[in-house]
Amino acid sequence: MFPLTSSRETSRFSGNKIHCSPRDQSLSVNFYSISDFVLIRSHFLLSETKNNAGNQGTSDTPLRVTVLASEWSKPIGSYLTLQEKLVTWLAQYKQVQTTLLVPQFACSEEEKNAALSRNISIREAERCTGYDDPLDWLSFPPRDLAIDVVVSWGVNLGKQAQVIRQSHGCKWVHVVHTAPEEIGMYKDCPTAICKVEEKTTSELDAIATVGPKMTEVYSSLLRSCGKHQDIIELPGTFGEFSDVTQATRDDKKFNVLIFGRGDPEDFNLKGYNIAVKAIAALKDTSYHLMFVGAPNGKEEEVAKHLLQGGISRCQLTVRTFLPDKEELERLFCEVDLHIMPSRNEGFGLGALEALSAGVPILVSGNSGFGCALRTLPSGKSFVVDSEEPKDWAKAIARVRRKNRAERLQKVQRLRTFYEKKFSWEKQCETLVKKMWSLVHGKAFAQLFWSVHWKIFKCCVCK
Repeated sequence: MFPLTSSRETSRFSGNKIHCSPRDQSLSVNFYSISDFVLIRSHFLLSETKNNAGNQGTSDTPLRVTVLASEWSKPIGSYLTLQEKLVTWLAQYKQVQTTLLVPQFACSEEEKNAALSRNISIREAERCTGYDDPLDWLSFPPRDLAIDVVVSWGVNLGKQAQVIRQSHGCKWVHVVHTAPEEIGMYKDCPTAICKVEEKTTSELDAIATVGPKMTEVYSSLLRSCGKHQDIIELPGTFGEFSDVTQATRDDKKFNVLIFGRGDPEDFNLKGYNIAVKAIAALKDTSYHLMFVGAPNGKEEEVAKHLLQGGISRCQLTVRTFLPDKEELERLFCEVDLHIMPSRNEGFGLGALEALSAGVPILVSGNSGFGCALRTLPSGKSFVVDSEEPKDWAKAIARVRRKNRAERLQKVQRLRTFYEKKFSWEKQCETLVKKMWSLVHGKAFAQLFWSVHWKIFKCCVCK
């Protein structure tokens, strides 16, 4: 009997096949040759020897992944939602030890316990004298926190991860969802933000992009340092919205949803003015625009800006940010169509949430989500390649001409196609394999996973 990964898993070698009997289920794994098995076996023996000598880098040791974050709570519609999803998926793998590092006082004990119930350990970086920004405290993790891979997110956490990479001798994976230089074409964007992205990319070990548009942007950016192939693409849909039940009966009013904060500088970038002008161009008061996401107490101010687009007051509703999933579900049942007319959008989280809930959508062609939809059967019909309000008005009217039941069936098919191509499970599988190869070496990781991936997945808590 040959121990494959531990004394709790046994195997017997016959010919060119290993028959493994892990605790969870029996499994048959094909080898390319006997020499492959010999190499795998010799690596385990070497790893055990190193472990006995005090080295913690063995194949039996969990992959210790630390994700940097400002907080754990997940405001609906923010990219913290994506971060929470990614961390939760990573924590489902038994051989991945997942830690969320946040600034001191950023999480309550209730949040820490809730995360721990999902195998996520929340640790705090203590307050540092002289550092006014709590995010800067993340540069100094607790001394007892062992890190194999540090994962940072966006332009605000790259510098901290860079410090941790050097101080802990770990690998660094960075997640990006915006292209600051492109955004700067539509609104004031501090050049320092752009410089942070450009300066740190050469130091990265791998990068995860939110959507194909960001993949293209950063693939070009990484060519000079030869890391353009070390890119993992996210995300999948939000399964928590898949149980939303949509009514199939049409109403006299056709509610069109748009998400946003309503900041004056965003009116051009996010295409709010395109939305209101499109509704006004339809010259039909049965079309109703619902703007959701205004800051508390700023509803009238946002409405005033929107009304300048020529829409009638009776055709406009402005609501504040929705803090929880239940309220968002009710909203998705209330509307007939969600539009995202952004002139530039790294991805488009709100549109993905709407699709996950089975809401018909129209998205900008200059968005990461639009790029993703174009790759799917019939996906192009949900993309509007124009910044002209009249073209958006035509697209909205075209959606309404179909009865509600037909619209819902069409978007359900789109969601099915999207889930087949963009799966959280597949994407996290790719990410974990990449992190494993960064830590343990590419050559061994490829051979190890050719044998061990199914066993590894047996440990995922479904």
